[in-house]
Amino acid sequence: MAASQTVGPISTPGPGTSYLRSELQDLKIIGVEEHVVFPELTKVIPSSAAADHAKATQGHPGKDRVPPGALRLKDMDEGGISVQVLSFGSAVNCTHMDAAAGYELARSINNSLKAAVDANPTRFRAFAELPLQDPALAIKELRRCVHELGFVGAMMAGSVGGTGKFLDGPEFAGLLSEFEALDVPLYLHPGIAPEPVSKTYYEIDGNPLASASLSAMGWGWHSEVAIHVLRLAVSGVLDAHPKLKLVIGHQGEMLPMMMQRLDGAFDMAAFGLARPVGETLRRQVWIAISGLFSLPVTQIAIQTWGVDRVLFANDYPYIETQGVPGYVRAMNDILAPSDMRKVFQENSEALFKFSA
Repeated sequence: MAASQTVGPISTPGPGTSYLRSELQDLKIIGVEEHVVFPELTKVIPSSAAADHAKATQGHPGKDRVPPGALRLKDMDEGGISVQVLSFGSAVNCTHMDAAAGYELARSINNSLKAAVDANPTRFRAFAELPLQDPALAIKELRRCVHELGFVGAMMAGSVGGTGKFLDGPEFAGLLSEFEALDVPLYLHPGIAPEPVSKTYYEIDGNPLASASLSAMGWGWHSEVAIHVLRLAVSGVLDAHPKLKLVIGHQGEMLPMMMQRLDGAFDMAAFGLARPVGETLRRQVWIAISGLFSLPVTQIAIQTWGVDRVLFANDYPYIETQGVPGYVRAMNDILAPSDMRKVFQENSEALFKFSA
């Protein structure tokens, strides 16, 4: 952080932006993939093959930086971040339980997220956690979170309960229609791949650490999100739900570089699609940067998806906020001020319907 940049107290909207061009001195940076965990709540998740596999694979950030309290706010100020959209950040979640228990856990998680937002309403918004193993209960909780708690969307981690079940199944049509009716986005976040997939594709004999990393943050979970999005597009589900808005992180989960290939491989007539896959993705999917602070990758995302569809995300606490100012400075050198404002603030404000 530049010596001339003043770090405000945690009660302020965050530090200044003196290192940016003059048109951006009032820029309010919004991070849209910023996680919290509630260990005291998730203790109720019972042991199961899927849950135990996820627990053994996922890593954990420093616990002192997860709660939405003073240290998180200090980190946000040091990174120049005005607002975080909070989400429950554990691969072991309410979908790893029976439906009734999962519904109660989702309510508890969402109530805790609401308390965090209420404690610092100028700094936080939230995504809902949903019991997706029961679409009717997921709809019920989504409505509560939007209408009563003021949440700006929902987040799904991996497949439902780590089973490999994705949202292109017909049982989820009503839930996707509800997202359309409420006009809130669904964020498709990575999760832990099912154990048979991990063993077949990612297990390296005698090296459990490399196996876990390859199956998760190193490659596998990005591939899984891409597969999920492509299933929704290629199956015609996105055509059937044209007002559904999706967000995916990590600079598009490897999809931007494949756009030309996708349009060539999935012929509209042959697959019975209303639009080319690339057009469908650009119309209905937004891309979050999610801590991949690489200019070439960002440029590919913007060039393939368009600057109106790219959102800033820190991926806190897995990626520390201290790297944000350097990335913002570098982006300031390659984007016009109007495009900077879109990526770091205005696109999120428009999609999630709030002002930073």
